Amino acid sequence: MKKKLALLNLFSVLFVIGVNYISQMYRLNNTTIGEISSRYDNLFTPAPYAFGIWSIIFLSLIGYAIFQVKRAFFSEKESNFITQTGYWFFVTNMLNAAWVLAFVFDYTGLSVLIMLGILFSLIKIILNTNMEKWDAPIEVIAFVWWPICVYSGWIAVATIANISAYLTKLGWDGSPLSEETWTIILISIATVINLAITWKRNMREFALVAVWAFIAIFVRHQENYKLVAYSALVAAIILFVSSMTHAIRNKETGPAQKLKERLQNH
Repeated sequence: MKKKLALLNLFSVLFVIGVNYISQMYRLNNTTIGEISSRYDNLFTPAPYAFGIWSIIFLSLIGYAIFQVKRAFFSEKESNFITQTGYWFFVTNMLNAAWVLAFVFDYTGLSVLIMLGILFSLIKIILNTNMEKWDAPIEVIAFVWWPICVYSGWIAVATIANISAYLTKLGWDGSPLSEETWTIILISIATVINLAITWKRNMREFALVAVWAFIAIFVRHQENYKLVAYSALVAAIILFVSSMTHAIRNKETGPAQKLKERLQNH
């Protein structure tokens, strides 16, 4: 079972990367994800450079998949996380590929439903593996926990942006509240969620992805929508300080300490 799951997971990563590459290079539907996003522009969408995080996500997912193959085929070490994950990682990546197609072909409402499916699948992985709630070895932290944390952190942000894009497509103007007010409300809600995830689930990496996104929102709007921009900046600072405080309080079981111990033992 572990070998089958490991191979499926590796295939799913390569498949979703391939679909993303084809959609950009060959302009499916004569457009790109970025162009569709610009068409339904809203204040929660970060500066374009923020989407470069997908390079980091895909590299980490390749590492995640290769690590599973290594553990399944070439190691006697306990690898319960593979069977605990089950088919959810495969489902996540298949949905991710489906989202690309739905979005570039302008099925924005369908893309929202798919995005929610991706988020649900990632949450299942987190819960099934009891992620960040036990004292795992450094290699599990680096090649299992971190990739999923970063992936799910960005999908959480992208889900809000996707819903906002769909509402923009429908012509909803947020009335009686202004678009700026709604954006600040969304930033506040996202901040609370990320604080809870940091302190209840120990997933600092998840929250640091939100820091990245909020800074990109600040960069994009600092000239024209100062209230939105500085709300995002304050949120980013709060989450960064929270993550660093959590890291300091848990330094004895943190990855830096585990890496130090690993190097000393070798």
